[in-house]
Amino acid sequence: MKNAVFFTSGKGNRYLYSPYRNQLRLCHPLIHHLFSLEKKGANLSRWITAIRKNGEIAIPGVGTFSLSEVSYQLEKYRFLKRNGFVKPDRDMNIEGRLKVSDVKKNITSVKQIIFEVTEDCNFNCTYCTYSKFYINKERHNSYLSFENIRHTLTELISKRTPSPSNHLIVSFYGGEPLKNFKFIKSVVEFTSSYPKDQISFTYSLSSNGLLVKKYIGFLVEHDFELSVSLDGDEVANSFRVLKNNKPSFDITTKNLDYVRTHYPEYFEKKISFLTVLHSRNSIKSVYEFFQERYGKVPQMSDVNPINLNPSHEKEFREKVHSKPITQQEEKETIKKMENRHPKVRETAKFLEYYSGFVFKNYLEMISPIRGKASSKKFIPTATCTPFSIRAYFSADGTILPCEHITPFYVIGSYTDHHLSLDPKGIARLYNHYYDKISRYCRTCYFIDNCQECLFNTGVETDHPSCSFYTRESGFKEYLKRHYSSIENDYKFYRKTAQTTFYEG
Repeated sequence: MKNAVFFTSGKGNRYLYSPYRNQLRLCHPLIHHLFSLEKKGANLSRWITAIRKNGEIAIPGVGTFSLSEVSYQLEKYRFLKRNGFVKPDRDMNIEGRLKVSDVKKNITSVKQIIFEVTEDCNFNCTYCTYSKFYINKERHNSYLSFENIRHTLTELISKRTPSPSNHLIVSFYGGEPLKNFKFIKSVVEFTSSYPKDQISFTYSLSSNGLLVKKYIGFLVEHDFELSVSLDGDEVANSFRVLKNNKPSFDITTKNLDYVRTHYPEYFEKKISFLTVLHSRNSIKSVYEFFQERYGKVPQMSDVNPINLNPSHEKEFREKVHSKPITQQEEKETIKKMENRHPKVRETAKFLEYYSGFVFKNYLEMISPIRGKASSKKFIPTATCTPFSIRAYFSADGTILPCEHITPFYVIGSYTDHHLSLDPKGIARLYNHYYDKISRYCRTCYFIDNCQECLFNTGVETDHPSCSFYTRESGFKEYLKRHYSSIENDYKFYRKTAQTTFYEG
């Protein structure tokens, strides 16, 4: 159950968040005081009768008010109460479970399949999830051959309904996928042989950039979406080293400069950048580097803090993990990046979920209480259901829900002559995990806005834990932080939030 939450912004303004109405309202300090009195069991009619003779009331920590003002705010509080603004929200119905039919349907309409082309890599990045800092399976530098995957790819395509709108994204991942270019070439040639009125394909690839120059002609010819990992300038990129531990920055950037010179249109439209934020860079330095050198804004993400090896966790926190930046530096960067800054987008999402004035459809808008008309059962957490978006085919013959999930959570396998997928077993496994985590979800204030993946919670253990789990006090701080940011520069946040919503 979520209670009504009162909080005070950095500028001293008081707000009420109503979970039942899903609205934020500026409120008089007396409203909160009256709510607190009633919560303690006070009869407000008797309370105001008792203070009438004084003509005014002094409330420690709140202020001194005239009787008429107190009477007015009491009537306002009663109005809010009658209309559900201080009413707790009942538990969201998270009894929903994954159906076997859902898994079967997802398999036949999966939007993206990702091949781990090889476990091998020509880099030795300090923060790699297969480095000493993480607990992970042993790597064998396996390579996929097309014969390994031909049967599986054929079967997956055959399950789909042929039509001009039947579209599949085929992605190549590693290791460094371009080390196994032969496989990539074979898959592209094979899929290109299908009639376009039955199915169409687009291709994407994530690369460290070391072999891009060598294969750029093929990537351009087949219109690949190419994501290149680069953490900024030479210092910022210094965790990304070659196998011999020498810097990779010069080689990578020279290859990129070559592509930009010889294929300028492709570089502009099809190449994007992936940046890891760590102790040697910052959002500000990364943004300025990419703007100056390439006129682009990379997709930034923090270095992975999950599944750390206890033996090296202290070293990771001290040497690799990103450091906090100054408030002034952050403010300057936000102004430059606007809605492309992660914190601005986070605030826009905050407004979308909690302002009560952003609607995804007309039904939501005309419903007197957002979402309360539905008796829908929701599945716990923000985890994608298997095959609903993508599936990851690893080089060792296992199938995982996506490329970001540890190899522990296998949901299928394949060989050169057999694809093994058990929809019933997959549904049973997921539902077992949902049952284990849902007891935490029921008391979390982000239950209706969860951003955590089930597979980041240690759900396979007897005691899973969610880093996103938030009680009332934490939720109050979350509201305060975002509303304080908005108050500090309302015009800016109004503009950037609107832009973010329009972009979807």
